[in-house]
Amino acid sequence: PSMWSSSIRIMDPLNKDLNKLIELEQNEAAFSIAICKFSSRPQPEQLFLLVGVAKDLCINPRSSTTGFIYTYQICDNGERLEFMHKTPVEDVPGSICSFQGRCLIGVGRYLRIYDLGKKKLLRKCENKQMINFVSQIQTIGPRILVCDSQESIFFMRYKHDENQIIIFADDTMPRYVTCFAVLDYSTVCITDKFGNLVVMRLPPGTVDDVNIDPTGDKGLWDRGLLNGASQKTDLLCSFYLGETITSLQKTTLIPGGNDAIVYTTLS
Repeated sequence: PSMWSSSIRIMDPLNKDLNKLIELEQNEAAFSIAICKFSSRPQPEQLFLLVGVAKDLCINPRSSTTGFIYTYQICDNGERLEFMHKTPVEDVPGSICSFQGRCLIGVGRYLRIYDLGKKKLLRKCENKQMINFVSQIQTIGPRILVCDSQESIFFMRYKHDENQIIIFADDTMPRYVTCFAVLDYSTVCITDKFGNLVVMRLPPGTVDDVNIDPTGDKGLWDRGLLNGASQKTDLLCSFYLGETITSLQKTTLIPGGNDAIVYTTLS
């Protein structure tokens, strides 16, 4: 009880061969994985695998002694991983996503931008406005879409000049998101653990480049709706499935056919 064991495997799907097996340390649970390309290493063949693990994790109530982000360099066309370094973090790294030559990592309720260093990943920027836990991150162009485990989705933008991640739009409903898929630049499909599937879109005229108030001197009438962002998403449709959806993908099932949303459920 309360013990974890995780490993990283490189599989050949055609021959069903196991090319590489890396056993993580005792009581480390792997929760996120992503392939990233860093602009500080501009060679096109240099890809890096990032794995987020939690140490001594307890699910309910959620607690852990520490977390780590393992960084591996992918070698020999993906057949071998070369260990580079291990970056300690203070909470569970629940999601990782590549972004503009760096990487976005959700560490507990913090959203951070990391860059590659010689001895560890270097933190470049941080957003502390999430409430509970950053569960999923996706990007489309310059926009960052972040899901909180209990507070639905947030639309964010990274400002290079100020080195800040700002929220320019969010949802009016608190949703216990299990997964989401980006349908287009302004539309997302979200599912929650109660069996609902909803499609939301940013209204026309939504402005990405919003100004924030670092001093806190804004009047209450100038603050965002419901103490959140000033811009809200519109609910296009809602569908009750009655089962918890575990994965969601926008795809085309036949060549040249219409787009479809394909989902898998718990049972």
